[in-house]
Amino acid sequence: MNPLKLEGFTKKLGIKPFIILVMVLLFLIPVNMIDSLIQDRNFYFKEASDSILQPKGGEPNLEGLAIAVPYTVFTEKKDAQGLTTYDKLTYYIVSVPETLTINTNVEPEYLKRGIFEVPVFNCTVNAEGAFSPVEYEHYNIDEDLIQWDNALLLLGISNKKSFTQTPLITADASPLSLSLLSPYESSPFSNTVFYDVPSEFARKGFSYSMSIDVQGGNALHITPLASNNSFSVTSSWITPGFSGGWLPQERTITEDGFSAQWNIAGLSTSYPKTWLSYRTGGDLSSAEQVDISFLTPVDNYQKAERSVKYALLFLIIPFLAIFIFEVFTKIQIHPVQYCLIGLADVIFYLLLLSVSEHLSFVVTYWIASAAVSLLMLFYASAIFKKLKWGGFFAVVQFVSYIFLFGTLQAEDYALLIGSLGLFFVVVLLMLLTRKIDWYGNLSDKENKL
Repeated sequence: MNPLKLEGFTKKLGIKPFIILVMVLLFLIPVNMIDSLIQDRNFYFKEASDSILQPKGGEPNLEGLAIAVPYTVFTEKKDAQGLTTYDKLTYYIVSVPETLTINTNVEPEYLKRGIFEVPVFNCTVNAEGAFSPVEYEHYNIDEDLIQWDNALLLLGISNKKSFTQTPLITADASPLSLSLLSPYESSPFSNTVFYDVPSEFARKGFSYSMSIDVQGGNALHITPLASNNSFSVTSSWITPGFSGGWLPQERTITEDGFSAQWNIAGLSTSYPKTWLSYRTGGDLSSAEQVDISFLTPVDNYQKAERSVKYALLFLIIPFLAIFIFEVFTKIQIHPVQYCLIGLADVIFYLLLLSVSEHLSFVVTYWIASAAVSLLMLFYASAIFKKLKWGGFFAVVQFVSYIFLFGTLQAEDYALLIGSLGLFFVVVLLMLLTRKIDWYGNLSDKENKL
């Protein structure tokens, strides 16, 4: 190369890193726009999910059973003439069961709305247990003031739309009838179904059994309200999630589904065994519960969002590769050509978002990676006028996508993998450029590849 041309080339090469830096920063603008687009698509997915779940009652929460026995309180007051009168008020003694055992088999399926799908289910919840006699003596209430004939059994659920049939409850093998009374001030539940309880059952205690047909989606929640709780849930769903206040003591997850078992003592909960309706002890608004989620195998939007977080690194790598190739080949690459390469890298994330709404994330990822890498192969071969440089650049691009895929899969080690990958890039750059005289005095030997 002519010394004057070489000097001009090295001068342009000296400012090229700053031009590349500016371009990388500018490309963060469309990357942020894609990140916002992912958020928008995720919002549309949640809207579609809500439109499916709301008619089914959302995520059902079986809040439990309680018995409420009314009693009368007379309060004394004086009128303007000084005469004594009495107001008659009714309060309730509310008690939870001694035992609650629940068994259910849940069989979810996907329900679609447009291109979005949500796991929904129908199940029959079978429960049994026992109530102790109502402990009115604990509150120093005169038994003559208790209205045993108006005792009620309360069934709580988060949304009554979750019922597909009227729940069937028996007390000592006798079916209970729905009550005409609905004293919501007695109930600690979000939504309540009231049943009449014969007075002798409320006095002496009774055993009960219950069958509830429930519908919903995404997850099933159960509140361990009794003094001793035992829950057993089985399903053919192979990707369950267990969370909430308690994890199962026993769980089995296979290719055929899962089974899980909880045993929860009332001592580990914050719920009182009995309380008076006018006091605050029966507030269950912040009650802990058992959560069984029916997770989708891959959350495409979450994966796409995580991949965008590494966009800066995967904009720098191809730009640095082109810059190194430019140094070795002495072929000047115009900033417009850098911009086209950066644009292809940005479109990778757009492909990842749009195609993954129709195909699995893994298939989409490798389709987008192969498409962009092949595009880089042809474009780099054209601008460097040699196929080998295009091949080198396509390999760099594809290896970087392999690295990103591994980072996305290993969520717990993402930071470690990213740090090691960045360190490896720096080491490789140092090795490749260690003999370059950046002032342009390259020997013939050093110019040979």
